[in-house]
Amino acid sequence: MGEARSRASTGRRVAAALATLAAVLVVYYCLPLRHAPGGFALGLRIFGLVAGLALLGWLFVRQVAAGRRETSARSRSAWLFAGICVTVVLFATTYYSLAYYGQEMAGIRTRTDALYFTVTVLTTVGFGDIRAVGQTARVVVTLQMGFDVLFVATAGSVLRATGPRSPA
Repeated sequence: MGEARSRASTGRRVAAALATLAAVLVVYYCLPLRHAPGGFALGLRIFGLVAGLALLGWLFVRQVAAGRRETSARSRSAWLFAGICVTVVLFATTYYSLAYYGQEMAGIRTRTDALYFTVTVLTTVGFGDIRAVGQTARVVVTLQMGFDVLFVATAGSVLRATGPRSPA
């Protein structure tokens, strides 16, 4: 009976993770990114990126601190998945804005292009078909690379805290 309950719980967590991904993607594709032309709109979006990253950083620090308390590995994994989804959308929105308003990105014409580029940077694949051509875009890509390294380190720390503990 415990095993069946565990499978049902896992199924709910997977469904919740997929629902989170779907919700984040719907928000991303529905954001009105082309309505306010000009440098102010670009600056506002970059400010939004920095504020969003600061919020995610704060949440990561809280999660690592919570890792010292008794929490299930599944709930931590779900939180990390949600963090990845939000991070990808934050950067994709910024790259799309940089391409649309600032002509800073070569190869980004659609939101899907921006999403694709963000994931290639996150996974360090880098096919070369989309690239940063302006200084602002290069700074944002560098920022994403640094943030990704911190995210992976945090994820490792959080997930390791859920593993078996060695006797003291």
